[in-house]
Amino acid sequence: MVVLKTKHYIKSICTLSKKDRKLATSQEQLLVEDVFHSKLHTKKLKGFPGSDKVYSFRITRAYRGIFRLSGENIILFAIGHRKDIYQSF
Repeated sequence: MVVLKTKHYIKSICTLSKKDRKLATSQEQLLVEDVFHSKLHTKKLKGFPGSDKVYSFRITRAYRGIFRLSGENIILFAIGHRKDIYQSF
């Protein structure tokens, strides 16, 4: 699978602490290996346009990432605190 990162994702990952950025990078690698790896706690999201292929994954207890499956591509949209991330869409 190929990982594509949106500008919003790149901006939001830069706002994380160095420790959380490192964790995000390792979670991205797991995402490439297996989108539904147990360490990712991948959840299907509802209520988004095209939500049949939109998912969230856990980076830490507080941070989540949002991605979409598009054929053989994983499109990373955003990363942020779990209280705020779903409102940004």
